[in-house]
Amino acid sequence: VLWAWPPNFSIIFLVIILLGISMLQWQYAAWMSHMRREYAGADGKFHVDRPAIDWKRAARNISLFVAGSSLIAFILKDQIGLSFWQIFFVLTGFTLTYQDIRFFGYPTAFIITASGVAIYFAPGHLDYRLFFTFKEIARIERAHYKTEKKWGFFGRVRDGSEGLLFTPKDINGFSKRLDKLFIVPQDIDGFLEQLPYGYK
Repeated sequence: VLWAWPPNFSIIFLVIILLGISMLQWQYAAWMSHMRREYAGADGKFHVDRPAIDWKRAARNISLFVAGSSLIAFILKDQIGLSFWQIFFVLTGFTLTYQDIRFFGYPTAFIITASGVAIYFAPGHLDYRLFFTFKEIARIERAHYKTEKKWGFFGRVRDGSEGLLFTPKDINGFSKRLDKLFIVPQDIDGFLEQLPYGYK
């Protein structure tokens, strides 16, 4: 927005960024609405667990990033035709919108319906929208995430995560690429309470 070009260009770029962010939110809302129509109907079970952003962690990471960006902007100012503030806002604006998961974690949501569990997970440019019926799941148990196990991970952050491990009934896993899956709900106890008999 503060690039050394005519203001009209800056406004166009800003509108494109805001439009993109709005479309991502609309896409999530549309998926949520579709899942409700498909699996819950008017009065069916529809429990949503959407892990919140860890604002303390985000503030710490953003503070370190802002300090680094300030140092880079100070070193490069006037060397490429831009002032300190222009370089600073280009660095911070680009990173906070393009690499937002580094500060706020992975956007994640879980839905429990009467027939299964739906997962929304956006670890980068692609998002995953999955649905597992209870007929596919052998058991759901508390566990800590272990990278060496190569479980499919679905949660906002990976840092020593305690969550729930889904074990499939099929010995070959849920799919060729997904053996067991590990999720990290915001409220693990509340999530377990919503599960049908035999999975609590």
